[in-house]
Amino acid sequence: MSSEASDRRQTRLSIGTRLTLWSTATTLLACGLLCILLYIGFRDSLYREIDGFLDGEVRELSSIVVEDFEEDGGLSELEQEVRRELGSRLKRDLIFRLFDEKGRRLMTSDPADPLPETWHDERIWRRKSGETIVDDYVVVPTRENFRVTTTWLSPSAGQKVIVQSAYRMDEIERSLGTFWRVSLTAMLIVGLTSIAGGRIVARRCLTPVERITACAERIGHARIDERVPLSGNGDELDRLSRTLNDMLDRIEDQMRRMQQFTADASHELRTPLTAMLGAAEVALSKPRSVDELRSILQENVEHYSRLARIADDLLLLARADAGKLTLELSPIRLHELLAEIVELYTPIAEERGIAISIIESAPVTLCLDSQRMRQVMVNLLDNAFKYIGTGRRIDLKLARLGDSIRIDVQDDGPGISPERLPHVFDRFYRADQARTRGAGAGLGLAICRSVIEAHKGRIQVECHNGTIVTIFLPPDSEVTAPQPPRILF
Repeated sequence: MSSEASDRRQTRLSIGTRLTLWSTATTLLACGLLCILLYIGFRDSLYREIDGFLDGEVRELSSIVVEDFEEDGGLSELEQEVRRELGSRLKRDLIFRLFDEKGRRLMTSDPADPLPETWHDERIWRRKSGETIVDDYVVVPTRENFRVTTTWLSPSAGQKVIVQSAYRMDEIERSLGTFWRVSLTAMLIVGLTSIAGGRIVARRCLTPVERITACAERIGHARIDERVPLSGNGDELDRLSRTLNDMLDRIEDQMRRMQQFTADASHELRTPLTAMLGAAEVALSKPRSVDELRSILQENVEHYSRLARIADDLLLLARADAGKLTLELSPIRLHELLAEIVELYTPIAEERGIAISIIESAPVTLCLDSQRMRQVMVNLLDNAFKYIGTGRRIDLKLARLGDSIRIDVQDDGPGISPERLPHVFDRFYRADQARTRGAGAGLGLAICRSVIEAHKGRIQVECHNGTIVTIFLPPDSEVTAPQPPRILF
């Protein structure tokens, strides 16, 4: 139940839906940041314009106050003059105010002035005459917002007054509110457009993925040769398609190899089993003497041995394929190992009229699996003896070549045809395609390659006036010969 719930959670939102949501969220975030930046810029621009306007107005009022005080005009005349000037404005958004040194209001241009009658601000006296201070003031009962610019001046000797101009911010707040409403409406339109457009783009982008998925679902054991089509755009999806096609090529090749391997293994195992079954049926068809039964059993023993060898070889190759071919490494004098194997095969060579020798042998000590390396050399020499015929030569060579240790097994036999040379390491493959009894199962070179690759080496076959099998072993497995002990007197 938990796995089903997990699957439902994972499939709740498709990739197209997630792409649409992410694109919409990104677009809305970008639009939101842009609106905030525009709002801040718009607001600062309005406030700078208002501050400049109030600064000019308070300086103009200051000049009027100075003139009136110089002409000994009364405050009532000054108040009337200021009200006459402001009466020409269409909007009642500007208020002029005058305070004495103690902050008591002396004059206001608005009979219904909502601002306080006293104004105490110690900062004003820390400024020079004519320098302004800008503040925001909110009238508590009516929540009216004012932008207030204040300065002080000395119109006559020994007298100081505070001059103030205030601007109602109702229009500014309405303008800013309108800006926010327009911004939110624009973001809503952009969000809806982004959802629709993102859905369309996501579908178009995921159409090739759906095509790849449908093709992959069609490909099975019966249609393993089908491949994912390419769009030809050279984009990431084409790269994915090529990767899938390469993987399918490898899978198809492995399946064919497996089918061929199964067929060949069945053939190789069926031959001795059929012979053993036939011998048993013959033995049971009528009474037999002890000698006849002994002969039949001896013949079956040979088939048992062949089956055991094939089973051992298949087990070795299976372990190599799984990466579990274990090696028992120990320091081996490779030149001595080759000499022992040549000495072992010399009687067989003389019997068949084949000359076998080591034409070059450098003293080399490597950390190898002695039993596996013997198996490799025996397989190579068995193949050479099997196919070169009589009156030929087999030469072995051991040398250091650049950054590797090289072993050559060369014969002057008929060689291998070029079209069959790439397949010599395939399992159950014989260069002459012979599948007669006693010709071997065709696993020798496959085992050789697996063993050499397990030693981090490589093996190759070439045909130049015969066949040359070359083994390259890494030098990092070379063991430095120990120095003789020093004798101290």
